[in-house]
Order: sequence, then C-alpha cells, then structure tokens
Amino acid sequence: MTSVLQFPNARLFIHNLLADERVSGAEAIARGAREFGVIAEDCLDDADLHCAVINCDCCEAAHCVLRQYFKSKPDGDGADAVESAWKTVMTRLNRYRAALPKSQSNKENVPDCEHVCSNLAPVIFDLLLQEVRRYS
Repeated sequence: MTSVLQFPNARLFIHNLLADERVSGAEAIARGAREFGVIAEDCLDDADLHCAVINCDCCEAAHCVLRQYFKSKPDGDGADAVESAWKTVMTRLNRYRAALPKSQSNKENVPDCEHVCSNLAPVIFDLLLQEVRRYS
C-alpha cells in the first residue's frame, strides 16, 4: 500500500522549481517551505538548512525544515515532536519508494534517504506538509 499524497499544488510548485528554475531538490524543499508558510524567510539562513541545500540532500533539508517549524511553534512541541514527525515522514517515504517500479526506486537501497534523487523532492515535500498539518 502506497502513502497517499495530499498536496498536488505543493508538489507541482516543487516540480516547477526543479524544472523551470533548475534548483536542487533540497533548495526546492527549502523554498517551498517558505512559500507555503512552514518556515519564516530568516529560517533559510539556518546553517544546517544551508548545508543541506548546498549538498542537495533532500531529506536533510526536509528534516531541517521540520526542526525550524517546531522551533517556531509557541507551545514548543520540542525535539520529541520533531523526531516523531520525521520518523513518520521516513516511514511513508520508504513505503512510497518500495511501491515504485524497480527502475525508479533507489537501486542501492541507501538507508535513511541519503542522497535521494531530486525526483522525489515533490513527494518528500508533500509528506512534510502532511506532518506539519498534523501538528498544527
């Protein structure tokens, strides 16, 4: 059973950044998070997020966005909420990837989404938005 994606407009936004502006998947996730109000403009200057964008690590960028999101919440859900949300994103992403045809899935089965292809950036962003919505 694949994960249900819920934000087609957000995925399209990320896809357009990748195709039209030729940004990396990680940068698309960071810019999408700002555009969709998950993080504030100044959060794009976060050193961890900046490093993830430079290294084009989509999953690390998404994880940084979640950390920034929870850091900005007034009730301070904290590290436990971040890790719980991140674990859910990764579980759903791994289910999604497992359901892909072999030619589209990660051939090396690299754990924890290291160096995931930017083709999955729209999916990662959709899953991230689901977690943000769940905790908002």
